[in-house]
Amino acid sequence: MKGVWNKPRIVFVTWAIVELVGWLATHYWPDPRVNWVWLVLTIIGFIPMVLYMPMKSVKLRKIMVLWIVAVGFGMVVSFLVFMVPRIMWLISYLGVFWLLLMGVAFLVNARWWTPRLFIIGGVVQIAAGLLPLFIPGLLYYQYLIAAAAGSGGMLILVPNK
Repeated sequence: MKGVWNKPRIVFVTWAIVELVGWLATHYWPDPRVNWVWLVLTIIGFIPMVLYMPMKSVKLRKIMVLWIVAVGFGMVVSFLVFMVPRIMWLISYLGVFWLLLMGVAFLVNARWWTPRLFIIGGVVQIAAGLLPLFIPGLLYYQYLIAAAAGSGGMLILVPNK
């Protein structure tokens, strides 16, 4: 059983749980304070990355920087949409925004590690993010879609060794 739970799998499953809990919280508690829940969940998600990714590797340092920048940018946008009147219209599209952002980050991550799995995960999230834009009736369900696609995108990576 020890070989099953290697370090990458622990990271991916942790993030899958973080995304599932975060998106369900966002759907069922549509309140700006949910960003603080996300902040705590994000810290929980980064803990195994920091613990398990050897920073001596240039490739893994690039991956860590990618995710810190992507998630940091997303968190800043998520907080600002509730404070800056000019961009408040984005509130209705935060799930879509995050799916597109994470999908693109997955595709960039594919440059450095297990390209096939990260490309699949990225395409899943981008497609899920575009779905509510093409089928407006799904916009209400964007956070549930994000829960499924975001967690699913992370679980796609579990076969990594």
